[in-house]
Amino acid sequence: MAEKTKLWYLQNFNMLEGMSPAMMADLAKNTSMQSNSKKEIIYFPEEASNTIYFLKTGKIKIYRLSEDGKTTTLQLLGPGEIFGESAILGQDTHDNIAEVVEDSVVCAIDKLDFQDLMEKSPHLTKSVHKFIGFRLRRIQAHVEDLVFKTAKQRITAFLHRYIETFGKEMVDGWMVRPFLTHQEIADLTATARQTVNQVLNQFADDDIIKYSRRFLQLKGNLDQLKS
Repeated sequence: MAEKTKLWYLQNFNMLEGMSPAMMADLAKNTSMQSNSKKEIIYFPEEASNTIYFLKTGKIKIYRLSEDGKTTTLQLLGPGEIFGESAILGQDTHDNIAEVVEDSVVCAIDKLDFQDLMEKSPHLTKSVHKFIGFRLRRIQAHVEDLVFKTAKQRITAFLHRYIETFGKEMVDGWMVRPFLTHQEIADLTATARQTVNQVLNQFADDDIIKYSRRFLQLKGNLDQLKS
């Protein structure tokens, strides 16, 4: 892709706001762009952790796989977020799996180049530390949901976060396009597909949501999805 296009993508990341034009150009020069299709794996556990990824479009799922084959989803990331941050936390290898949930465009930069930029920019360093703190709090909240909430409460809490993160607020509610499959929601909430179907249908019967594979519409405000 053209450097101009790559620079435009990077300029739309909140974390990079405040960087000088020269540093932004340097970042673009050292960044590669790639398009990834749904179900593609960006990295596996034990692979070398030497790249920082900027997610421009699409969705990425970060999860762990236990020895008995069970998955635990830690995060669902959307445009404007970074991942692979273990590379700047001193880890030599990844602990988790990064999988494409929705066709994505990703910018990648070597961790040494990114660390060099952090040393030159106190603002970027502060933004990265703030991001890591926020990411850890979000993971903790998700894990607490898995431990302490019922299946219905986990699905409800997930829908609330999903709409708040990926949705667009409308005059009469919220809209998210596209929506996830029931199995994807089940995987993200550690519940059964049948339970997801029951919860979604109940919300639809109560006229709180309307949904299909193409969209999820919340009729009203997010308070209706408090678990």
